[in-house]
Amino acid sequence: MKQRLVGALVLLSGGVVLWSVLFTGPAAYKVDRRTQIPPAPDIAPVPEVAPQMPEGIAPVETPLLPADDGGNEPEPEVADAATPPVQIADKTKPEPASKPEPKPAPVARESQAPAKPALTADSNLPVAWEVQVASFGQKANADKLKDKLQAQGYKAYVKRVSRAKGDIYRVLVGPKVSQADALQDKRAIEKHFDLKTLLVRFER
Repeated sequence: MKQRLVGALVLLSGGVVLWSVLFTGPAAYKVDRRTQIPPAPDIAPVPEVAPQMPEGIAPVETPLLPADDGGNEPEPEVADAATPPVQIADKTKPEPASKPEPKPAPVARESQAPAKPALTADSNLPVAWEVQVASFGQKANADKLKDKLQAQGYKAYVKRVSRAKGDIYRVLVGPKVSQADALQDKRAIEKHFDLKTLLVRFER
């Protein structure tokens, strides 16, 4: 009898659970519909005020400085310190007769065209000159001097010369068609680098 009662209670409990699952839906999700926006503040309108003229300020049409009635004395003019004083000639003394200034001699204009540079006999090219700054047995030393000359703005380069005893490397500046320009570079290089240089003909 006791077992029947326990079984009836179990069946009754299972029926209640099944009934709630089948015929009772989930609880409705409640949404808070209250607004979170604060109420609009009460702002009083600003009254419009017409512009007013400030007191104690003269209008534009009125001159700021009083008119000169003629009673004020004018301020003395200050002479420029760089302007020399004006000398008044004394007409009582006779003026010495001025000698006519000699006219400068007319400068003779060169009518001849500048001389053309000389041409070589073998290649018919202009004769050029260059400055031989130094000669080295190692190319690295020649390149160092070449870089120093180029840093000073000279058109320097290294030329290898083959000899029976071994190759040498000459540091040259140029070439230039004008021998005077080449001499000018020669003097400047000797003064700046404290070297003894040579002026040689440019060989192609």
